[in-house]
Amino acid sequence: MPAVDVTPATAAPPEQPAMPPVSVEVVTQRVELHIPWVTFIKVFAAAMTAYAIYVLWPLLLLVFLALFLAVTLHAFVDWLDDKGMQHWASLLLVIGGLLMMLIFGLALIVPTLLDRATTFSHTLPQLYDDAFKQLPLSTAMRLNITHLVGSANWSEAYTWLGNFWSAGGIALSGISEVVLILVIALYLVVDGSKTYEWLLAFFSPLKRAKLRLTSGEISEVIFGYVTGQFITSLLVTVYAFIVLAVLKVPGALMLALLAGLLDVLPILGFIIATVPAFLLALSVSPRTSLIVVGMYLLFHALETYYIVPKVYGKHLRVSTLTVLLGLLAGVLLAGIPGALAALPILASYAAIERIWLKPFLRDGVSEKHELQKDLAFGDKA
Repeated sequence: MPAVDVTPATAAPPEQPAMPPVSVEVVTQRVELHIPWVTFIKVFAAAMTAYAIYVLWPLLLLVFLALFLAVTLHAFVDWLDDKGMQHWASLLLVIGGLLMMLIFGLALIVPTLLDRATTFSHTLPQLYDDAFKQLPLSTAMRLNITHLVGSANWSEAYTWLGNFWSAGGIALSGISEVVLILVIALYLVVDGSKTYEWLLAFFSPLKRAKLRLTSGEISEVIFGYVTGQFITSLLVTVYAFIVLAVLKVPGALMLALLAGLLDVLPILGFIIATVPAFLLALSVSPRTSLIVVGMYLLFHALETYYIVPKVYGKHLRVSTLTVLLGLLAGVLLAGIPGALAALPILASYAAIERIWLKPFLRDGVSEKHELQKDLAFGDKA
């Protein structure tokens, strides 16, 4: 039989009707951004303000330091006003007393200081030789040190001070800045209240109340800092002069005044003031230099753990670590003025946090910070 194919035939798929072409129409929408002219004006004003702050930054630092002195003087003016004295008489008494103190202090100290400095510059080569002989060095090390300092012309050392003053330079700049700070501070004492009220008029009543509260608390911090610093600087000056004079260290008055001035720099000021005292005491004897360092360390410990808490009271309440970090940041940002302003700025943060930042922090953060300060420094007065 012939073979029969039983495979089912596959039906051909029906033809699909041709799809009509689809046309895609892209709709573009134009977005217009309208920036008001006020925005450009604000950006321009912000840029100009930033540039003005950059240019005027040295002057702003001087004004900031003058504010410290003005706040302190204004506290004495308010105290005299509360005693029943006329306001103009209080201003005259405070400003006149400050000027008389400065004139008397300069007339008493500057001639003696210049005379001692001149004498010290004359005897500097001999002091160098005396200190060098006291060092327990080997012959090779002595030769190396002699070679390093041999290029110095010690015979002309007595002209250093005269050239320094005749050239002006740093000394004249420093004196002019001090005078400018004093003048600005006196103007702030006389006319600062009117200027302050004029500025407050730009703010809403709520912000004006907050600004008054903040300025009052910061004024207390600044007053406590300035008066406390004056007392501690005076104490360290007297102490250093007595120690150095008893030990017959050359330049005792200069070193004591240097210690008092550098005392405004927490921690670093002590280190800087100790180095020249140690070197000059070494010209007397190694034993004297060790005694000087030991006496400086003793007073620094006494000042840190007893005098400062007693003198500053409960106004600042800032830890030692915070002081050190703030001091270094102030030096890096603004040099010596930044270092001087670091401590009162840090101490003022507590008031700023409580008055301005509390709504933006977690619940209880500000209260916890205040409790920690109370535990560390005692209840705030």
